[in-house]
Amino acid sequence: MSDVTAPRAALPALPESGGGARLLNVALPVLLLAAVGFLWWGAVRVFAIPEYLLPSPVAVVQRIGENGDLFFRNAKATVTVVLLGFLAATVLGIGIALAIVLNRTVERMVMPLVVGSQTIPKVAIAPLFVVWLGFGLTPKVAVTFLISFFPVVVSAVAGLKAVENDMLDMVRSMGAGPVRSILKVRIPTALPQIFAGLKIAICSAVVGAIVAEFVGSDVGLGYLLLTSTATLDGPLVWGALLILVGVGIGLFAAVVQLERLVIPWHVSIRSEQ
Repeated sequence: MSDVTAPRAALPALPESGGGARLLNVALPVLLLAAVGFLWWGAVRVFAIPEYLLPSPVAVVQRIGENGDLFFRNAKATVTVVLLGFLAATVLGIGIALAIVLNRTVERMVMPLVVGSQTIPKVAIAPLFVVWLGFGLTPKVAVTFLISFFPVVVSAVAGLKAVENDMLDMVRSMGAGPVRSILKVRIPTALPQIFAGLKIAICSAVVGAIVAEFVGSDVGLGYLLLTSTATLDGPLVWGALLILVGVGIGLFAAVVQLERLVIPWHVSIRSEQ
């Protein structure tokens, strides 16, 4: 009698349905947010923390409801600055990356300047933009652009350089010129890396807009944070912070959704689906 037993077949994993997965993606963050809110509320009640130091989440939500127009007006101004700076960083960043990849001399000239621009403290240079460009929308967009374009350039250069030389030689042998090689080979190959940089850049753009509004502005969530902190209005401070977090998450989600529409063929997108 043989003591060799046949291996048992592994049970197949149950696939998640599309609706169930989407519901889980929403439910888990909501549950975590509710738990954090409950702990926050409990800590304020137990330790009797003054409102100007840390208001309860109930007081923050009430303030947002009472001053909805104020929050909406300032959030709209901040989102405008973020989008303009982000779009400028995207267009110029990808253009600079193409020039760097296609011309070695340009890379030697420009890349040190791109890296060096990120070593300058943005809080220190923001007042100079106000002096040079005036008190308005332009200096805030300039600061936002300066903070957010670096990840776009670096990720685009990495993606554009990732193309195999054999692939480029093959399309050239088929009669494709430099422009066609860029449009048909380099850019499609670089898109996953570019979108990785764009997701970092959109979050950096939010930070850049707030920094710019701290320095010189009379509207925006950064201005609201500055003025409410000076008056020790705790619920207004935390209300502005929560709105700012929501803005950042919403803009990041928009870039992720654009990525899914543009490169649905990429392995990262297909694995999620």
